[in-house]
Amino acid sequence: MSNLTFLTEEQIFGKSCLEIFNKYGTECAITDFSILLGGYVSNFCYTSEGDSQENRTGWWWTKTPYGNNARVVDWPGLRRWSDVDRRAGGARPALPYSVIQSISSNRVRGTNGILEVEYGEYPQTIVPESLSNLLEQNFQYKTLTKTGKEYITDSVQCDCYSTSFQPRNHIEFSYKGKKFIRFVADLNCEDRNLSDGRQVKVGSPYWIEVEPIKWLISEKENIAVCKKIIFAGVQFNQEQNYKGNFENTDIYKFLENCFSKDIEAININTPLENKETKPTRLQKMNPDTTKVNERRNMTATEKIQDWIESGQSVLLRGPSGIGKTERLKTLYPDLIYIKLTNNMFPEKVVGSMNFQTGQNIPPDFYKQAMLDCATPEEQKLIKENVQNLYDLADKIYERSKESKGKIVILLDELLNVTPAVQSLVYTLVLNRLVEIGKGLKLPENVVVVATGNQKKYSIVAKDIAEPLEKRFDHIFDMEPKVGEWLYDYAIPNKIHPSVIGFIMSKYLSTGKSEEIKDMGYFYEEPEIGEMHPDKYGCNGRTNDPRGWVSISNTLYKFEKNLQTGKYIGKNVENILETSINTKLRSEWASAFFNFYNLPTLSVKEVVEKNYGESALPKTSNERFATLTSLLMANKDEIKACREFVRNYCDPEFLELYDFCWIGKDIARMEKIMELKSLENNVELPSERRAMA
Repeated sequence: MSNLTFLTEEQIFGKSCLEIFNKYGTECAITDFSILLGGYVSNFCYTSEGDSQENRTGWWWTKTPYGNNARVVDWPGLRRWSDVDRRAGGARPALPYSVIQSISSNRVRGTNGILEVEYGEYPQTIVPESLSNLLEQNFQYKTLTKTGKEYITDSVQCDCYSTSFQPRNHIEFSYKGKKFIRFVADLNCEDRNLSDGRQVKVGSPYWIEVEPIKWLISEKENIAVCKKIIFAGVQFNQEQNYKGNFENTDIYKFLENCFSKDIEAININTPLENKETKPTRLQKMNPDTTKVNERRNMTATEKIQDWIESGQSVLLRGPSGIGKTERLKTLYPDLIYIKLTNNMFPEKVVGSMNFQTGQNIPPDFYKQAMLDCATPEEQKLIKENVQNLYDLADKIYERSKESKGKIVILLDELLNVTPAVQSLVYTLVLNRLVEIGKGLKLPENVVVVATGNQKKYSIVAKDIAEPLEKRFDHIFDMEPKVGEWLYDYAIPNKIHPSVIGFIMSKYLSTGKSEEIKDMGYFYEEPEIGEMHPDKYGCNGRTNDPRGWVSISNTLYKFEKNLQTGKYIGKNVENILETSINTKLRSEWASAFFNFYNLPTLSVKEVVEKNYGESALPKTSNERFATLTSLLMANKDEIKACREFVRNYCDPEFLELYDFCWIGKDIARMEKIMELKSLENNVELPSERRAMA
């Protein structure tokens, strides 16, 4: 936007000043973001809005020259001059109101008669400390959504006058419908006080909310002026030769090249479509008529399966415990599993030779692959004599080209073994050949998949040779999403409902089931555990899918023992708390135990309506806990449980309840569809009460 500029001294002071300054004053509040960028902030506020922390004032540039320097408006609203190479000055841009009049929003007229509008967005206010801690935790867990937008500021220290502009990018994140940036404090803002009273500490992260920019409108002069000092930390001009040509200054270039673009909002919920542009190549080839905003991203599991079904080899990398191997076993229960270890016998991969007969003996996994593609007669021959494999190999290979099913050979822990062991699978992966005797080709429908840890997650992880690495069609770094794990593994495998409920309550921002697969990552990086050592100085235990499976098993066994009377006379709370503490870091363990132990109604109590007003769930956690308790319902009980969830939890929780109860069970899905059909066509009696 080429219309952004600064005001002149004459437009602010004196008889010819803009009407807004006669009514509003010349002092200007400064945003928290501007303070973090190094903008000066006063200890007091003398504005007409009252003496409050959030309206503390700073000083801001005008474009009027004063010798080689420039006029500024000081924090009490007085005029003075400043060296143009300083970075502590703030910016209060202005532009013709007519430029934004038709696109501005939220027009209000204050008690002083000044029109205010909103136009553009920019980071402004520090978030409350509780939300800041939550955002930081989600940032560390990589659960925040990037909007695709970044804000540019100057990264140079305030006292480095001769250093030119060095851009610093601030990524915008979305959380519960709002947008934020993360700012790590540097020396520019050391010991400054923010609007919530916090004192800035160098090296600490601070979260700033992106908010609409408010503009004061001087209607008589058709000028919009930013209500607050919106940014700081940028030199007016590095060279002290300012003679009044504002468009040649460094800060004007920043206005034009950075700020004007940064204030443009991105609607993260609306796909970027331009109906006037020519269709892309993908749009031309894609027969899908579904609306773009109704299409969903494939889950990691769906992508992996798509690659395998297309016959493409895959190397899955990721931390231990996130379900790499289990995911593949769930997709392909009959896969051929080869566990690679440093002390394994080579013949397990490359085969061996009978030195008495001179016969080559292929490895067992190849024999299994052949059997899967062979006819009953061929299977008999293969089992009777290993040499029959060579006689039948070409015939079976040709037939395998027509096979629709895939045979997966899983090379587990490929990245965790020595190069010598890795070399055993070179020919298998590179040439799809078992190199024994004259060589045996893998059937065409065999797909090789490997797993391993990145070096970040394993001290024994190794690099693999470049030719081997490049032979994999896909190298996929896995960071499991909560929703994918719940849907693809936890629900079908009947992970304890309390585990499912707790994870949903902690990570799900809304109760809408259609958003469950978009829930963020929940694997904690190893360094997070290092930041939370236990009382013995050991790294804090982190939570991962394997750990939650272990907790699920613990709960099922504990409940069985409890119900059979094994713990008569024992402190069962202490038993369970201790068990959970062996699995999770203390703060996670405490939160999970408290969630598990929340008072909930049983399926039987709900079906028989054996409950009073005091038993109804009141808080969000109680609703999640109730929801998980009612997942135990069978097909005869589900109708009553759904009615209870709808009436006393929330209608949106009902969608989530249905989603979890169904899992991947077709019969259950048909039951829910039947109930929904009855609800849509028959007016059911309602028991809905207002929730406390």
